Amino acid sequence: MDETIEIRNAPGVAVLVLRGEHDLSTQARLQATVDEAIGNGLSVVIDLSEVAFIDSTVLAVILHSHKRATDESNGRGQGLAVVASPGAQFVARMLSLVKIDDHVAVHLSRDSAVVSLQRIDRSARPVGADG
Repeated sequence: MDETIEIRNAPGVAVLVLRGEHDLSTQARLQATVDEAIGNGLSVVIDLSEVAFIDSTVLAVILHSHKRATDESNGRGQGLAVVASPGAQFVARMLSLVKIDDHVAVHLSRDSAVVSLQRIDRSARPVGADG
């Protein structure tokens, strides 16, 4: 199975849909993609629903990127969320074992993750700001 990172956009949010197996061989590309989105002022959803395998390097990208998004938002309301649908049993188990959800919001659907980050974005804007 090919490892892919598909980029979809929603208002204020970059949605990265990962497919296949992601490990050290795709870590740099994933990190660069997330960094670019954060650098452009977007929140990020990393959708792992179609992933067959992830390793600790992907988990490290998620944790590092979450910290960067929240630290660098400077009140702009950036964030990072993960999607692990019930069908992605290996990924859901991996996230649970390492307690990622103690640090990063984990959603069962892409729509839920996007909406949660859009709410953060709206709540961070000053009263009267356009958007």
